[in-house]
Amino acid sequence: MKKIIAIYKPYMIRPVIYQCVTKCAIALAAVLVWSRLVSGPLQAARDGCLAAGIILLMMAWFAYLKLDGMMVHHLMEDRKKTKKKRKRLLRGDIADYMDEHIIGFDELDKGEQSACRLAADLAGALVFLLASLIAGVL
Repeated sequence: MKKIIAIYKPYMIRPVIYQCVTKCAIALAAVLVWSRLVSGPLQAARDGCLAAGIILLMMAWFAYLKLDGMMVHHLMEDRKKTKKKRKRLLRGDIADYMDEHIIGFDELDKGEQSACRLAADLAGALVFLLASLIAGVL
């Protein structure tokens, strides 16, 4: 397997940030539902964030396994898709990039999509585990 850091390219930052924000918002909504429905010794900031962090770590592990070559094929999924590679951007004036196409998550190949999911899941897990650690100390 290639080095994980070598997989990431500069155009993959936007999809990673978008996925991380989306997953953190969904996990935060689940933690808020946890705080509303579960009462007693369980605290939402401590236990809910810990559960969300562990779930995001599990999702990161599955993204890592997919990046390593594990495949789960569904019945309606195409087995092989080829997409064109993106050319490397050079530094310059912002006016040079006005007509530049922004790369979305769907336009990335499967390996880059798995790498984006892995980074987004790890970042979200880090946020929720730190929040759980801070709430546990206080």
